[in-house]
Amino acid sequence: MRASTVQFVWREPRSTASFHSAVSLHGHTMHSEECLNFLPRYLHLAPVVSQIVSRYQRAPHNVDFARAWWTPPLSPASALSLEQKQIARLGLRPLVSLTDHDDIRAGLSLGVATDSPISVEWTVPYRSSIFHLGIHNLPPESAASWMQTLAAYTAAPEEGALPAILHELARIPGPLIVLNHPFWLEEGVLEQDHPPALARILHECLAWLHAFELNGTRPWMENSKTMELARSHDRPVISGGDRHACEPNACINLTNARDFAEFAGQVREGHSTVLFMPQYREPLAQRMLAAGRDILAPYPEYPGRERWPDRIFYRGADGVARSLTQVCSGRIPRLLAGAVSAVQFFGGARFRPALRLFFQPGAEQSL
Repeated sequence: MRASTVQFVWREPRSTASFHSAVSLHGHTMHSEECLNFLPRYLHLAPVVSQIVSRYQRAPHNVDFARAWWTPPLSPASALSLEQKQIARLGLRPLVSLTDHDDIRAGLSLGVATDSPISVEWTVPYRSSIFHLGIHNLPPESAASWMQTLAAYTAAPEEGALPAILHELARIPGPLIVLNHPFWLEEGVLEQDHPPALARILHECLAWLHAFELNGTRPWMENSKTMELARSHDRPVISGGDRHACEPNACINLTNARDFAEFAGQVREGHSTVLFMPQYREPLAQRMLAAGRDILAPYPEYPGRERWPDRIFYRGADGVARSLTQVCSGRIPRLLAGAVSAVQFFGGARFRPALRLFFQPGAEQSL
């Protein structure tokens, strides 16, 4: 892995001493659309909630979850501030790259005054699988044009065109191209289809992939596989928090770079120091429950998006996307509201010590 280093703040409390800056990569904002087609598979595992979901999947409700999506609660400015504060508490200068799904509005809205790059998490259908590439630090003058190119591929993928797109991107001095969570399966992708697609995309496109991501919301077993993959392909590993709610990224990069462009240059040369933060050791199920509470919480500071039904959308048979507030005419069904209340109640901080007893420890707790 060239000069890659992976550290854990609970093991090495002085790991930041020789660095001046830290980088937070792969955080989402209100501009990401998060599809809900995965939801029934998980909710059917929960008693009572399973019956509620089944009811909405049957006629006359006939809810197609593939047509539904939610948006993370935080605005770009709030997400930037959240990540900056975590890094500042370490006594380091924060550099933050926000990467919404197939959308660059976060970076565009923050502007050059915040030192925030224009970045995106690009959805890349390939073979029988789907990959996600972190494209960081697009040139401001051509970012919109590049986004059109990337979106066109996502909408109508031509595998033969992917190497050419990445080649042109990599020719630009500033961008950093990261293979995000390489072993994660997009909903609907068969487990047996992903490994050959991964092997093929690495064979065709490795020359333009600068780093592989260690993900702050994926289990350590998966991140360990990513480290082995990076080692076998002579690529550095890089952090990616993948934050969707209000917990700051669980892993960051340490650097002495003065700005993001300089940091990107270091990674392209193979140098990366990843630091896992204390929250990564918390049980993943508990962290997801807390994230669910954040996602469903009210945010009066965001007019038009104050309540969780304002941030969940459904595309009807007429092709029009409407918020759940509009679909339900402002009256959320009692059963659905009850399930949301349960998540908000048990996802609170007061229940975390008790819930740790119910969650099976993972490899993260033994690091």
